[in-house]
Amino acid sequence: MPLPGITFTTSRPQAPGLSSRADVAIFVGCVARRAAALPAGVREALKADGWTPTGVFKAAAARMDSLLGLPVPVESWSEFDALYAWDQRPMGPGSDQSVPCPLGLAVRRFFAEGGAKAYVVRTGDPIALDDAAAGPEAFTKAKRLLLAWKTNKPADAALRQPLLAGLGGLGSPSDPADPATWTGAAVAYAVEDAALLLLPDLIDLCAGAPHQAPPPQEPPGPPEIFKPCAPAAPELAPEARVARPALLAPRLDAEGYAMWSRATRFALDLLGRPKGPAHRRDLTLVSAMPLPFVAEGGFSDGEECWPLALLDRPDLAGPGLRLLDDGAVGNARLQLAYPWIATPDSVDLPEGLESPEGALAAVIARSAIQRGAFRSAAGEPLRSVTALVPEIGASDLARGLPGKADWLGDRLSLFAVRRGRVELFSDSSMAPQRAWRPGGTSRLMGILLRASRTLGDDLVFEPAGPILWGRMRAALEALCDSLRALGAFAGRSRDEAFTVSCDASTMTQSDIDNGRVIATLSFLPAQPIERITVVLQLIEAASATTREAA
Repeated sequence: MPLPGITFTTSRPQAPGLSSRADVAIFVGCVARRAAALPAGVREALKADGWTPTGVFKAAAARMDSLLGLPVPVESWSEFDALYAWDQRPMGPGSDQSVPCPLGLAVRRFFAEGGAKAYVVRTGDPIALDDAAAGPEAFTKAKRLLLAWKTNKPADAALRQPLLAGLGGLGSPSDPADPATWTGAAVAYAVEDAALLLLPDLIDLCAGAPHQAPPPQEPPGPPEIFKPCAPAAPELAPEARVARPALLAPRLDAEGYAMWSRATRFALDLLGRPKGPAHRRDLTLVSAMPLPFVAEGGFSDGEECWPLALLDRPDLAGPGLRLLDDGAVGNARLQLAYPWIATPDSVDLPEGLESPEGALAAVIARSAIQRGAFRSAAGEPLRSVTALVPEIGASDLARGLPGKADWLGDRLSLFAVRRGRVELFSDSSMAPQRAWRPGGTSRLMGILLRASRTLGDDLVFEPAGPILWGRMRAALEALCDSLRALGAFAGRSRDEAFTVSCDASTMTQSDIDNGRVIATLSFLPAQPIERITVVLQLIEAASATTREAA
């Protein structure tokens, strides 16, 4: 007999992707696959996109049912939950107890906070939360091996894909010109309508073996008062409860921060390819600022509450390299969320915390749908977050770094409690240049890149020459006119807002001879008002005159 009740499952119509959308996120990482059969609609969608042995991406047939390395579109939490066993990360090897995995929590938060569409790329099953039998050093190596491997492979390498193939020279990096090599994060090359990239496992893998949590400080109990014994109660079985692991949330030591910095930089370079053609510079990498491992001789509580100190620590990202530097994580295409969050889904996790990147991606997506991606998402509330860790005081919020940050939220996307609710307090990127720090500016650039790619696709078979150049210029100007009408650009006139050039001055003779068309676009983005100062002046004479008249 079936369990009584009503089950709601979201059904969505088939619709073409929109390359200019700025609210679509792609999640890449470890999550288990449910035993249920793959829905026919998902199977047909993957086949239509070329994920078959004879398709564009040369995907083996065995990967279809396991969804290994395939970008699966989901538009609701029910669709994701039906495909992936997100809550089955084992507490230990062979343990029958489990907790939610980082990717599952990130997707959960994305849809709970208003996200509308996402892609999920599964790279394998999640590794156990802890492995006391293996020891901290061996378990740390086993976790970091999931980032990339070469000869020393995970035991279940046949059932996995590396998250960042080629990191540290391990394995062969993905070639943007060869779709058959796209694995892990590089699958983002194939998802044209994605605007946000999330790697929810990255911090946990870089952290290595979890640290033991200190025993909680128990308050003194009431004084002992002896009373006569009550009659014996009938035997009752206690309610089964799973205790929260006596572990700390993923926290990084100095070695962990260096590993995280290299991995984050590798992911940014994977998308941007600074030494070649830019393939996915329109994607924003959304991650979290890792929590430090506070211990004697290591990091302090002050650095946890004011992470600009961590970002500016000498040599933390490598010899002679700070995390804030352009060679580390200082980049306009990276947004770091902080602090970490507590939600109803994280109560059984270490410290009851989950990484906040899923919540940040959701707020960005919701704001992009409602107000436009180029506008600041600051002020958007978080409905499912119950607490923030650490609690950052007003003095730490206001502190900055001379020449590097005006205040804490100048480089980090901060969550804070305001007016009795948790909301996004600042929407900032990690850009070293001040003009690129507003998150909306980077997203505006992403919109222009995605839309321009679509315009180029429509004109790619046209004969090269002045007529084609004029059509390209007109198409870009029409796009910019529509964005200017929405308020995306500053400037009092159209000429101040943007300029588009596509003629013999933007191309060399070699470009013209080989049929290459190059257009240049310069624009002045609208900057959000960050602070308003109001001066109130009290006039004593006016007050006295009023009293006399009364």
